[in-house]
Amino acid sequence: MNGASSAGSVAFDPFRPPMVGAETWQSAMDAAGWRCECTGQCGKGHGKTAGRCGINHGTAHPLAVTAADPTASLHAAVTGAELVALCAGCQAGSKRAATKAAEQAAADRTDQLDLFDLTGGDAA
Repeated sequence: MNGASSAGSVAFDPFRPPMVGAETWQSAMDAAGWRCECTGQCGKGHGKTAGRCGINHGTAHPLAVTAADPTASLHAAVTGAELVALCAGCQAGSKRAATKAAEQAAADRTDQLDLFDLTGGDAA
């Protein structure tokens, strides 16, 4: 099988790097060992796989190379050290967890500001 269908389109090949950023993608995938690099950022403990997600890159579960900080854009990740390979589930879970943590941090900052009301309010 040559990977082409009767319509002339090329079948999906999870081991072919993307057209843009191929070297960066290949480097990140090699560094990850072609396995999801999540170690719990998604909210799961991954206890059955020694603390690291057990999803390997392949047709059923292609990994995405993304920024290590789920709140940052991929453009912000400029070096391979700031990139990770994640499966779709871990990528979505880590994004949810980071968003929730950022919202909680913002709420905590707001609460702290109320403790030190410098406007004179009722304390004056």
